[in-house]
Amino acid sequence: MTYMTLLPADEVPQGLKDMNDKILHAGIFFFTASLIIAAGLRYNLRRRLKPAQYLKIFLLCVVYGGAIELLQYYYVPLREGDWFDFWANNSGALLAVLCWSLFTGRKA
Repeated sequence: MTYMTLLPADEVPQGLKDMNDKILHAGIFFFTASLIIAAGLRYNLRRRLKPAQYLKIFLLCVVYGGAIELLQYYYVPLREGDWFDFWANNSGALLAVLCWSLFTGRKA
């Protein structure tokens, strides 16, 4: 993910350029947060995470998304850091945290 987000604009595959940018950002961070949560659940014997753990995962995604946008703004040719991309990243991560917390909190 880091590699693809830090590619110069002229090297980004055409298929990704044709997609809706904000949905792509939200989807990537939904997937990232979901992988972190799934790993946390896999190695948690109770098969449930505490609310503080979900908050930490969300904050980790926020910091990572912010770092990516800053790196794009300052260091990647022909790419721009964008506040709307940052908020799309956060929206995807938040949606993943909310979905996982709702579904894993239910009892059979």
